[in-house]
Amino acid sequence: MRLTKAIVIGGTGLLAGYLLLVRPRLKGTPVADREVLDGYMELPLKAHSFLRGIPIHSLDPAELRGGRPDMNVVEVYRATGLEDLGEVQLGPATKILFSLRSAIGRAMGWDEVPELVSSISYLSRLTPEEKSRSLVPPGEVRGISRVLYCFKQEMLLEIINKTVHCFWCIAVENRPSGYLLYNAVYVKNLNWRTPIYMTLVSPVLKWVIYPAIGRSIKKNWETTFPQRDALPPLKGI
Repeated sequence: MRLTKAIVIGGTGLLAGYLLLVRPRLKGTPVADREVLDGYMELPLKAHSFLRGIPIHSLDPAELRGGRPDMNVVEVYRATGLEDLGEVQLGPATKILFSLRSAIGRAMGWDEVPELVSSISYLSRLTPEEKSRSLVPPGEVRGISRVLYCFKQEMLLEIINKTVHCFWCIAVENRPSGYLLYNAVYVKNLNWRTPIYMTLVSPVLKWVIYPAIGRSIKKNWETTFPQRDALPPLKGI
């Protein structure tokens, strides 16, 4: 009990110190530049209507040169290694933060919340027809996420715990020289903890985690489709 309390108090103090001393020195960046955001919003995705009213927390594009013709989002998802984010290379400081978050989550009972999942999940908002044509079974667990649906051009996953309700949309745009992959994260205000939690973790997510995932995506894609076999660079990005 004392150890658990020490972890919680120490972790909370560390995060509070980060919020008060480090974060004010960091300059905020927009979710995405206007061209990237416009390009994403112009894609015919169900996510635009399905998640209407929920703000985009981050939007990161990845230029993928080459590849096979007419790949669907599942094939791109696998080729980029997104189905195994445990292999993403992170620095020791980031791993410590992850471990700290996991320890606090276990101590506070934030993460194992089946009743909350069943009551607020967007899975029930899908029609029977949408569930039947999903390329991945709706509700399938992928790491800390659950698949809501997966169509040819987009996959939407959901993460629910006591601190946040967020959605991860992976969308693929077919380009003449390859593909453009969008990773969009939406965050819904679940309760009073959400804005505090997001304020604490956003800098680490945007400047450490997401860039690391982006590098991993490029590396895995180029391993699967060596650049000597790739087509000329994409234009207009």
